[in-house]
Amino acid sequence: MVPVEYRMAARVARALREAGEPRPARELAYRALAMPSTAPAQLERVIEPVLDGRFFREEDALGLWEWRYGFPQEGEALVVLDLETTGLSPSENEIIEIALMRVEPGRVERFARLVNPGSPIPPFITRLTGISSADVADAPDVYTALEEALPYLEGAVLVIQNAPFDLGFLRPRACRLGVKIHNEVIDTVQWARRALPRMRRRGLDHLIRAFEVSIETGARHRALGDVEATWTVAREMYYILTAGEPRRVLEV
Repeated sequence: MVPVEYRMAARVARALREAGEPRPARELAYRALAMPSTAPAQLERVIEPVLDGRFFREEDALGLWEWRYGFPQEGEALVVLDLETTGLSPSENEIIEIALMRVEPGRVERFARLVNPGSPIPPFITRLTGISSADVADAPDVYTALEEALPYLEGAVLVIQNAPFDLGFLRPRACRLGVKIHNEVIDTVQWARRALPRMRRRGLDHLIRAFEVSIETGARHRALGDVEATWTVAREMYYILTAGEPRRVLEV
């Protein structure tokens, strides 16, 4: 279960983004928390405990630090990456989809490829991802797909939800192409331990609920959909953890 204050904070942040400028705390409580019958003084007391590092105060108004500094910082490149696979074992299972998003200030590039694993996709994986053996029949093999994908990683910090899983599949296959992946890595599970300390579970579904991230139907458990969701939750957590003090991602 997601602690209610995290979802309340997400609604306050959404109301501010819709407004596009700092707004009075009482107005935000009315709009975001659906408490029209609550006395104004009590509204202030209700909203104050849910505010986290994403918010700043400007006289009697609240704003978002994302309006004041960017993520990533100038000179930084991030690559958010996700794989879909036929199972949990890097040695016994195969990649069936690769997606990534390279983000630099003022520039975003996306890449997604289905991958033919060379064997039938298990029915439970098809139920989970929507990817069938027919979908990948004409797709490239993993090494062809990686030859396209790996150049996007150059000079970037990797941002991955549950990084050991994806890297367990990615690194040995990249090595067979003569590429060693030495990029620095941010695991959003680890960020969540600090940004959302009351969360007992930190899987992507739980983080999506905590930040009330909107996901298109069918996008969850597809690699690019999960990349977009991971980017959104990473961005939210960056501002929670920096709390008005701009830092490079590896300093967070």
